[in-house]
Amino acid sequence: MLTAATLWLVVFGVIDYAVPGVIAMGLFSLAPLIVAAVLDERRTAPFAVAAVGLAIGSGVWHGAEGELNFWIRAIAVGAVSGMAVGVAGVRRRREERLAEMTAIAEATQLALLPPLPARMAGLGIAARYRSATENASVGGDLYEIIPSPRGTRAIIGDVRGKGLEAVRLAGQVLSAFRRSAVTPMTLEQVSAELRRTIRPLLGEEEFVTAALVEIGRAGRLRIVNCGHHPLLLRSCEGMRPLTGPAAALPLGLGIDEDEVSAYSAAWSPGDRLLLYTDGLVESRDSEGRFLPSEEIATALDAPDCEQAVDALVDAVYRHAGGLAHDDMALLLLENQPVAGGAGGVSPATGHR
Repeated sequence: MLTAATLWLVVFGVIDYAVPGVIAMGLFSLAPLIVAAVLDERRTAPFAVAAVGLAIGSGVWHGAEGELNFWIRAIAVGAVSGMAVGVAGVRRRREERLAEMTAIAEATQLALLPPLPARMAGLGIAARYRSATENASVGGDLYEIIPSPRGTRAIIGDVRGKGLEAVRLAGQVLSAFRRSAVTPMTLEQVSAELRRTIRPLLGEEEFVTAALVEIGRAGRLRIVNCGHHPLLLRSCEGMRPLTGPAAALPLGLGIDEDEVSAYSAAWSPGDRLLLYTDGLVESRDSEGRFLPSEEIATALDAPDCEQAVDALVDAVYRHAGGLAHDDMALLLLENQPVAGGAGGVSPATGHR
């Protein structure tokens, strides 16, 4: 842009001064407009001054300084050049504000969804978050995993809504989970604590879907599903959803605490458990078809958890043609046998 604007002034300056009968003074004002798109007001100002100077010089060179029409055009060049300087200043301030907001969003994401350890208590762990909003770093989806006296506990959740309000509610859910999950409370009691915490914060049509899982030391999973998508278990027998007799209502909707009950499932060394939000299973292609479960199962067969979640993200974007229709959070857990355990080979994937 800088080179183009300089050439613009030089070329039309030469044409104006060298070609008889050609007055190009009105074109000089385009140079500061060009650089205003990429430079700040301080560096745009010299081009504005040059444009005005060349315009006035053009009139003097052609002997038009005594004509009213010349001064009208010169004032127009000055006004356009001045506006270019002003536009450059406005753009700079907006870019600085955007950079500040981006930094705040990144800090918010780090607070809400901090990086998870690759291993915890015999579990392999990988997580990803992708926002459907372009350039957004965080939204209303959430996940966390925490050790507790009863085993390792994890949550996946989705706040109904978008924007800062959804981020605020997601933060409240995570805060309540982090406080209660580390206590000896049962998983049902943790779920009840989440309900009590966020209910006063919700509007009439707001709620949060969530699934909580507790990985016990005896190879058992206990799950409380509050209106969320069922967790997916990938084992040597294939992939299947883990569902109970009935899912509880989402967090924030009226329900008695004693109506929430956990259900159990077994998993073996090498099995993988996927916790996810809408963005995975509700992504559509150009014909409105959902992501096939076979593609999810194939992605979960990747050699390790990190590659598996990356494969899931790639599968979603490939299926949706590069467009994200909803926020997507993924939390993948693998039952990794302790060192010296039998085999050490994943029944689900065949990888060590």
